[in-house]
Amino acid sequence: MPNIVAMKLSACYPILAGEKGHKDEANILVLDQLALQQQITANFIFHAISNYKKTPSERKTLDFIAKKWLQIQMLWREFRLRDKQIRRRGHKDVHFLEHGYFQQELFELVHEKYSTARGCLSRDKRNLRP
Repeated sequence: MPNIVAMKLSACYPILAGEKGHKDEANILVLDQLALQQQITANFIFHAISNYKKTPSERKTLDFIAKKWLQIQMLWREFRLRDKQIRRRGHKDVHFLEHGYFQQELFELVHEKYSTARGCLSRDKRNLRP
């Protein structure tokens, strides 16, 4: 599976701090760091989903599905909380909305993949129950 997150973010560049001073530069660095952490978490989510889909059906027991669901759910929670943190920072100053994180649709992409995986895991779990 190609690195979707890297492809989505390859055209995004952080904004440069103009004449606002050191405080804005520090805020942009924090925003850059949070955005990088989002990329990493998104890749973990995609990797976990991809690995689950590749798992042979005979290995997909109720316990296995529960563990995978917990793993994906924890990653999604981390991703969602960090997104809220980034958006709060972005609302402090309008020019931060020009940051690459806000220009991409990473949250929507990850949410879509998470929702699809949730449906897949639920279906597999229902199919195992007598």
